[in-house]
Amino acid sequence: MRDDEFGAAEGGADQSGTDRSGIDGIIDSHIWSPPWWRVIVYAAAGMVVLAVAAIDSLAFRLGSLDGPGRLLVAIGGAGLIVLAVRDALARPALRVDDGGIDLVDGIHRLHLPWAAVLRVRADILTHNRRGVHIRVLTVETLDGPLLLSRRQLGTEPERVAAAVEAVRRRHG
Repeated sequence: MRDDEFGAAEGGADQSGTDRSGIDGIIDSHIWSPPWWRVIVYAAAGMVVLAVAAIDSLAFRLGSLDGPGRLLVAIGGAGLIVLAVRDALARPALRVDDGGIDLVDGIHRLHLPWAAVLRVRADILTHNRRGVHIRVLTVETLDGPLLLSRRQLGTEPERVAAAVEAVRRRHG
């Protein structure tokens, strides 16, 4: 089921997290996922890169690729296709409604009732040796923290954290 069908069937929100209110004005759900255009771009780019690696004349014309170079290009193309498939199958990445939080962490789907959610906040993870900074949404639960990246959510974690905390405070 597509995101727009999922949100409509649940009386929820679209992938950008926009509210759709129910009859009595109470928010039914919020949904966040990577945008479909990104899934399509990853899949198309992966197919083009794989075609370059697979077809001898293209590999020679575009970069004089030898055997090991073609293998590396093919691995990169396969990686783009894996990202596209993962983003297509792991939808919605986060859904918040009156019953709690539904999220996809990797390939696992998880439902957390509001009683199990301690806090939701936006963080920045830093890898000091490489200077990498990753913005994430941290959902602190009774069993430990769960992290969703900006890439997984399709929007800024700060906006998502504010919306989720507002719903959590209303129910907790």
